[in-house]
Amino acid sequence: MRMRTAFPILCLLFAGLAQAENHTVTVSSNRFSPAQLTINVGDTVTFTNAGGFHNASADDGSFRCAQGCDGVGNGNGNPSNNTWSATVSFDAPGVHPYRCEVHGDMGMTGTITVEGAAPPAFTMNQHGIAGSWANAATESQGVVMDVFPDFYAAGTGLLFGGWFTFDTTAAGGLRWYTVQGQVGNDDSATMAVYQTLGGSFDSAQATTTHPVGEVTFHFDDCDHASLDYSFTDGSGRHGTIPLTRLLGNLACTPTGSTPGNPGNYLLGGTWYDPASSGQGLVFDVNATQGVLFAAWYTYLPNAAADAGAPAQSWYTLQAAVSPGFTHVEDVGIYESTGGLFDQHADTTTTRVGTASLVFNSCTSLTMDYTFTAGPHAGLSGTLDLARLAPVPAGCTL
Repeated sequence: MRMRTAFPILCLLFAGLAQAENHTVTVSSNRFSPAQLTINVGDTVTFTNAGGFHNASADDGSFRCAQGCDGVGNGNGNPSNNTWSATVSFDAPGVHPYRCEVHGDMGMTGTITVEGAAPPAFTMNQHGIAGSWANAATESQGVVMDVFPDFYAAGTGLLFGGWFTFDTTAAGGLRWYTVQGQVGNDDSATMAVYQTLGGSFDSAQATTTHPVGEVTFHFDDCDHASLDYSFTDGSGRHGTIPLTRLLGNLACTPTGSTPGNPGNYLLGGTWYDPASSGQGLVFDVNATQGVLFAAWYTYLPNAAADAGAPAQSWYTLQAAVSPGFTHVEDVGIYESTGGLFDQHADTTTTRVGTASLVFNSCTSLTMDYTFTAGPHAGLSGTLDLARLAPVPAGCTL
């Protein structure tokens, strides 16, 4: 099973996403119609003056509207006998009594009741959270993730991540997992953890992928998150890992609206060689900071198909880059040893090889590698890498 099968075809049912609705309140004959209105969080209300000297002013001061609304552009909430309309958005539940300031004492009042939960302060359905994340207290381990917004449907995206870590004992060596699941317009998402075994370095030897647990991501903002994990592989492992973005934020906003053009950041993501089974790389690119980082998820050379988890291997890659780059030489390949799964340990990270990268397009990448030390010492070759999922919107090369 090649790495592309880490994206299983899932039979998923999606609940219909509620769409915001606009409601009209007519202002005329010294009354609001309808005077009592119930709406949902996220809906809007448009007040339309059909005649008379009126405005619509909330008792709590949250809106005051006539020819536009106070505080919104050039809006003017003073009463007016012009034909006017003004729209107010309601983003939180609550009850909003309002009145015409001129005729309120004559009974020209109304109430808007907003039902439903307030929208989350952060959405995971955005490519901006893609990148490398780690806990500084647990050395030489972390998650490099890729996000495909609206992958399944509007408002429902896909998160894929590679988790590089260690066994629970120092003697156990390196371990890696993948996480994959849906993300929505919310700050949290729960998904499966997978382990892929049976592979051999840079070969087509068949692999198998099995779920071994579950994780829940929670994002506080664009630079801070947490990962709750619970393994079902018999190890009994469970806990929470605080995560901090390793490279600077380029494209994340709380609402998911990408600010400007993040440039070569969009060359990051999940790449694999179709000729090599069950292995690949996840890149994080930040040309503004001048850094390219990647985690390479692979296996020991000539590993037996039944070698199990001890045959897993991973490396990290790092290089300096400039804005607009397409070709990167002298990419360091690093091996980390001595770590413990989700624990502090004195790890050692050593450069064990060199790679070069040529981004031929947003979907094609050539990587030459040479190992000079470590378990892969003496090996060299070329990986013809393809992007594993859709090209991020805006990627050009």
